[in-house]
Amino acid sequence: MEDTKTYIVSLGDSQKYLAKGSVLKKYSEELKKYLSTQFAGEAISYYDAVKVEESDGKTDYPELTHVEFEKIKSDLKRQIEVRNEDKELDSDAPFSDVDKNAI
Repeated sequence: MEDTKTYIVSLGDSQKYLAKGSVLKKYSEELKKYLSTQFAGEAISYYDAVKVEESDGKTDYPELTHVEFEKIKSDLKRQIEVRNEDKELDSDAPFSDVDKNAI
């Protein structure tokens, strides 16, 4: 049975959108596949998690369309790349290998 309810949804750090249940499921699966191919083996659960709440129909959020979804995918990819670069910079710190218990 197809889910015809309307939900308020955000993907990663995206803004909120309105989406029907069936569309939401499709985009959620596509996002997980896309990120897993871009960042194989990484823990990216925060970025591919879909935050969902039921809509009461009185919201002014834009509809989640394919165009918006493509923008979200590229934004999430950039966010993960920045996170990875930050991790790498942090690990190159001169005292990054110091045992915290030794201090």
